[in-house]
Amino acid sequence: MPSIPFNNRSLLLLCSVFIYLIWQINFFALLSNGYNFSISATESLLNALLLVFITVTLKRIFKFYTPNATGFWIAITLTAGLSSLLPVAAKLLLESMIPDNPAYISMLNATMQIRIGFSMITVSSILVLILLFNMLQKASAEKKQRNEIQQLATEAELFKLRQQLQPHFLFNSLNSINALIGTRPQEARHMTEQLASFLRGTIHQKEDKLIELSNEIDQINRYLQIEKLRFGHRLQVFIHRDENDARAIIPPLLLQPLVENAIKFGLYETTDAVEIEITTRLREKHLYITVSNPFDPETPARKTGTGFGLSSVQRRLYLLFGRTDLLQVKQENNLFITTVIIPQLYAESTDNR
Repeated sequence: MPSIPFNNRSLLLLCSVFIYLIWQINFFALLSNGYNFSISATESLLNALLLVFITVTLKRIFKFYTPNATGFWIAITLTAGLSSLLPVAAKLLLESMIPDNPAYISMLNATMQIRIGFSMITVSSILVLILLFNMLQKASAEKKQRNEIQQLATEAELFKLRQQLQPHFLFNSLNSINALIGTRPQEARHMTEQLASFLRGTIHQKEDKLIELSNEIDQINRYLQIEKLRFGHRLQVFIHRDENDARAIIPPLLLQPLVENAIKFGLYETTDAVEIEITTRLREKHLYITVSNPFDPETPARKTGTGFGLSSVQRRLYLLFGRTDLLQVKQENNLFITTVIIPQLYAESTDNR
């Protein structure tokens, strides 16, 4: 449902319509009571011009001041009192503009109390309209400011989470390079080149909130090249792509902590070869990415799913999509399975089952 634009143009339009209606009522009331066109037009136009003057004056007075609850009623009372002078001023002007009509002048004097009451109601209504618009405009501006502050805070937290991933990964990689320098310098050099390639790809992603899945998979492959140099034949990773996910999008660097978590809890406590599977599936405008790794549930030192990696992924997904159900973990048949769900707002999806 479209909202009303609380701006000066809207306020001007409403006040203009209000004053126009009063002018029409004034004009036809005089005309229907036997006064000629000249008298009816003169009085109604004069009253309308005085209302325009009062409206502009009130708008300027309350342009930079929005009273509180007490001040609101004080402003209404003072304005209503001062507006009682408006019919008096109009009467003096009309007596000088229409001097040769005693019946009309007598009618002005007889209806003065009614005119004063009508003036107080009319001017007070205009003031209420002005104050209402000012308050709504102020509330709208404050809401916009709060949203901008919240967005900046969210972007800052997302940036912080992404920056925390790099030292976490660099620490492990540099330790591995340091271990290889003495015994296998050629592999250490190759690992350094792979690390540089990975970091270059990270820099090129800049600060985009979402990137294509293919770019993220390429970045994961660079990361895996480094990890395979560390673990050799023990690390075997299989990536199964959905044929329909070509246009799928994903937050950058989201998969790295998932794969890093799988490697950590799949390889660190065994000397056997470990298979890690990464599977993507696009269904009902959601991209499902599953990372599975074997684990021994009887190993007491295991702390599956409690590290910084998974918690940072969950926090990033919440900040981006406002949902807490986009990261799921489970243990099944000696497999630890992590599933991340990415809403695809503009992607076409198909159900493959």
